[in-house]
Formats: sequence, structure tokens, C-alpha cells
Amino acid sequence: MTLRYPQIAREIIDKIERTQEEPIRAAADLFADRIAKGGLVHLFGAGHSRMGVEEIFPRIGSIVGYHPIVEMSLSYYTNVVGTMGLAQSLFLERVDGFGEVLLDNYVFDAERDAALVISSTGINNVPVEVALGLKKRGLTIAAITSVAHSSSVDSRHPSGKHLYEVADIVDNCTPAGDAAIHVEEPTSRSPPRPHWPP
Repeated sequence: MTLRYPQIAREIIDKIERTQEEPIRAAADLFADRIAKGGLVHLFGAGHSRMGVEEIFPRIGSIVGYHPIVEMSLSYYTNVVGTMGLAQSLFLERVDGFGEVLLDNYVFDAERDAALVISSTGINNVPVEVALGLKKRGLTIAAITSVAHSSSVDSRHPSGKHLYEVADIVDNCTPAGDAAIHVEEPTSRSPPRPHWPP
């Protein structure tokens, strides 16, 4: 059996290495410049993109100057149903105006700050609105987003813009779609799984 996922992951990493040095260096230079000036790099991601924000936020011994903007109502996945459930999160990420409400809680410095907005699809209202709001406040924005996916679907934001169209530095080289592996339908039905607890 050949494991397809590691091969696809290697292909994407190879593509990043071949094609993305310039934008990666541009983002690194931007962030280093802003932090050296005493500013902040504001980080935003909704849904699972919040994980990228948390990976960047400093640990012991790492670079300070990164400020996570994390909204629990958009990324709290402990409960699939019920209070703070997935349905609410998916709904809120598509609500016009919610991104501006989030940004109004913070003070931004156009001369010393920059931003990174993470959204794989780059089409939902809140991430696009956050990027537009940060841009309106004078910040230069990098984005980790799939241009291949975004350019193949309509934006949900009223402006019609995708995240990659708002940001100054973009891409993550991932293919269109929500998964890299197509799972074939089984030719025969599998035996039923035992219930747990027994």
C-alpha cells in the first residue's frame, strides 16, 4: 500500500520551497521591521486557522512582538453541539460586521504594526473583513491562504473580495478543496464496528 498523503504533503512543501522564497522573505522582513520599531504583528485566524495563530504566538525563548487576536466564539471546538458548538462558530464566521466589532477592541499603529491573517479558503466574511479593516487602519498585511482554492470559488464577503486580493503578501500553495486525498467508496461493506462502551 502506498500512503498518498505524505507524497502530496512533500509535493506542496517542494512547491513552497521552489516558488515562495520571495513572499516568505518579504513577510519576515516586514515583521522584523515592525517588531524592531517597537510595534506588533497582529495575528488573526478563525476556525481551525486559529491553530496557526497559536503556533506563531511566542513560547519561552522565541521572538516577542506577535499579538494574537483570538475570538473564542469563532474557534472553540470542544463542543460540537450545544453551547459554543460548531454550528454557532460556522454561522458567526459568515456574519457581516463581526470582524469590525473584533477590531474595535484594539488599538493599531499604522507606522509600527503589521498583520498576518490566516484563512485556508480566504472567502468567509470575518477573515476578509478583518483584513479589510486592518488595511483601512493603515497596516501592511500578509496572508496564509490558498490562492488556488479562493480563486476557484466566490467570496462570501459582500465586497466580493477574497483574502488574497486584500493582503499584500500571500499564498500557501495548497490545492483547491478541503482535503488532498480522495477516498474511494469501498467495494464491499465493512463489518459493523463494535459499540463503545460494550
